Amino acid sequence: MYKMLFAIAFALFFFACSNSEAEAEIARLKQENVTLQAEIKTLQGTLDSIKSKSDSVYKSLSDMDMNPRK
Repeated sequence: MYKMLFAIAFALFFFACSNSEAEAEIARLKQENVTLQAEIKTLQGTLDSIKSKSDSVYKSLSDMDMNPRK
């Protein structure tokens, strides 16, 4: 009887540890995370560049006493 319970418990443990669909989904999500992080870095660089240009324009306008932020 104990052998049968041990065999059932072992079978459940074996099947619970080898879920290839879940592992594939985890791998896909990890790759998507890496891709999204790269996109965030690119967008942050673009945003920083636009902000720098905007600050330069506002400084130029301020120097001409035409600052639109007033």
